[in-house]
Amino acid sequence: MVDPYAIIKMPWITEKTLEARRVADQEGGFRENNNRIEFIVRREATKADIKAAVEELLDVQVAKVNTKITVTGKHASVRLADGYDAEEAALKLGAF
Repeated sequence: MVDPYAIIKMPWITEKTLEARRVADQEGGFRENNNRIEFIVRREATKADIKAAVEELLDVQVAKVNTKITVTGKHASVRLADGYDAEEAALKLGAF
């Protein structure tokens, strides 16, 4: 069992990531970047590690994990499965 606190360093909260949490209007057709939460994670963490850590920490199902490495560290953009709300999950983090 992997310690989720060893994988996830902190949530990444910017204006852009706040916009990504909002679930878009179904008729609007904008479904690309919604229901997501971003984290800074350990550089060695795999997508499977990140998925397991987020599911354990926030008690949610993860649909997809995207990662990128920037000057601020390794970012993980986690899209939650249908039926789970990124807004509620972020509130569990105490980030808002």
